[in-house]
Amino acid sequence: MFKSLMFFLFYPKIGADMYLTHWLFYMKITRVWFQKKKLYKIGKNSEIRPFVTINGTNSISIGENVIVPPGTILSALLNDPENGIVIEDDVLIGSNVTIYSATHNYADITVAIKKQGYNAKKVTIQKGSWLGTNSVILPGVTVGNNSVVGAGAIVTKDVPPYCVVAGVPARVIKKLGVKNV
Repeated sequence: MFKSLMFFLFYPKIGADMYLTHWLFYMKITRVWFQKKKLYKIGKNSEIRPFVTINGTNSISIGENVIVPPGTILSALLNDPENGIVIEDDVLIGSNVTIYSATHNYADITVAIKKQGYNAKKVTIQKGSWLGTNSVILPGVTVGNNSVVGAGAIVTKDVPPYCVVAGVPARVIKKLGVKNV
């Protein structure tokens, strides 16, 4: 039992399938302790809410004033902060947002995909951005300062600063601060 408890508390993963972990997010005192213990970095006034799934917690950095709401999935390779996920200060995240910093390799048709390893690329969500509900951010993407990712968008390429992107795949539909005709 002690071994199981240690696994749940210290393995770099958070989620409902890690029995104890999401219950620790219900009380502020345990939430603050657990977030700091698990994540590579988490800033002041930031918090992870219950029912979030995070794989590779030790490869994920979250800035100040960020709330990670229920249903969110953050997935990075273990022990790889260089190719992990960076969420900067004051980012808004809608429910059920998914951010991946790694994907499966699949080039060799003679080998099962799950045996071909991973390709990881850093994902950065820059200051002041807003990720709409059900959006998906794929490996290697940078979402620029104060940009908006529309609900349900799948972001496969970098988003410039001060833009709104939407669609599948996401494309720029508006530049903020510019009068659109």
